[in-house]
Amino acid sequence: MSVHVSDCGHFFRNDDGSPFFYLGDTVWLLFNKLKEEDARELFADRAAKGFTVIQSVVFRDLFTPNTPNAYGDPPFVDEQAMFRVDMNPKWIDYVKRITAIAAEYGLAMGLLPTWGDKWNTHSNSAGPVIMDRDKARAYGRFLSDELAAHDNVIWILGGDSPILTQEHADTIAAMADGIRSGGSRDRLMTFHPSGLGSSEIFHSQTWLDFNAIQTSHYKPNIPGYITIERLHANRLAKPCLDMEPNYEGCPMFIRRPRDGSSALEPVFGAYDVRKSLYRTVLAGAAGFTYGAEPIRQLYRDGDRIHIFGDYPMPTWKQALSLPGSSQLSFLIARLTERDYFSRVPAQELFLPLRQHGAWPDYQTVGMSFAGQENTDPVSHIRVARCAHGSYLMAYTPVRQVITLDTSGLKPGTLTVTLWDPETGAQTDRYTADNTGRLIVVPHRDLDTFITVDVR
Repeated sequence: MSVHVSDCGHFFRNDDGSPFFYLGDTVWLLFNKLKEEDARELFADRAAKGFTVIQSVVFRDLFTPNTPNAYGDPPFVDEQAMFRVDMNPKWIDYVKRITAIAAEYGLAMGLLPTWGDKWNTHSNSAGPVIMDRDKARAYGRFLSDELAAHDNVIWILGGDSPILTQEHADTIAAMADGIRSGGSRDRLMTFHPSGLGSSEIFHSQTWLDFNAIQTSHYKPNIPGYITIERLHANRLAKPCLDMEPNYEGCPMFIRRPRDGSSALEPVFGAYDVRKSLYRTVLAGAAGFTYGAEPIRQLYRDGDRIHIFGDYPMPTWKQALSLPGSSQLSFLIARLTERDYFSRVPAQELFLPLRQHGAWPDYQTVGMSFAGQENTDPVSHIRVARCAHGSYLMAYTPVRQVITLDTSGLKPGTLTVTLWDPETGAQTDRYTADNTGRLIVVPHRDLDTFITVDVR
């Protein structure tokens, strides 16, 4: 089940040429914390919900270096082996076994060779730094050869640490070179950044097959769609996606009360996930990575909680049923039932409200009226279209009047459908003559997805 970059350079495809939408789930500690039967439970749930990629770190230490897995085997047999980056055969065998099981469920494994703490002191994990260029290259070659038989691997370098020095960049490049020199040389590869995106440092590098950004967990409505649209417009076309958006069930990083009060911490929900998904995809993304905080760290009763020590964390098994994970595949179905590879961002088709008379009160001074210009990230609307003129799509996170330019669509009657992204249900459906302009008023107070097809 190899995954490839599409001919246009903006999307992914399967071996048979059909669309592959990268819908990832964040399970960083899979090899550390799950036994085989647990992995099967997680894979079955995610495959049934339309996920296509499970993102995991080959080895990661949250609190203590060389943390053993659920079977008691550490990634390195001792400290000396760890500093040589000489992996325990039992550990890599388990990685291969779980990767093979993922393939049984039709899932690709997005594998991070290591977390950022093993090549960078700026990290949120235990460390220590054990990689330099030579060790990174040798380790990359080792993994590439060990996993050569598994064509469901996608390589994700980095691990949430920033590139702060030339040595950091060289270490990552050396690891990529090691992978490219081994048996998994033809697998897709990207870089998981700490904020910003992979393109800032590595976009022109031949080993980087697609770009990833991180809008993270500080607050909702971070406009990742702007970065995605700019990447889509780059002349050196590469697929891109938000690989770490707001995690469902994750306390916001702005949560800490500044007045000493004990106010409840705000937590990201399914609505925040949907806003990130729809707006980045319509901006040109080739996929999206979902995250649920308890699954991100595979929290079990009694575990030490990573980062959010005072948060009442549900277990990872309880978090499998968080609603956001069931609300993602609906969009993929709407994309793949149309001309998938012709989809392009089309913000020019959104017509600001001022064009049909909604002007601010001239007696009001100092109001920005950002909503009229579509610059407010809370209410920001995104639009995409078919390059051949057969459809357009729009998403609004709140109820507001939406005016769309339909003059570029093919001649014919327009079928307008309004969808509830939370349930996948139609909230309205009607036909209209194509006069070149279409005004849509959603029924829902929150988000609405709109499809306009020429029939």
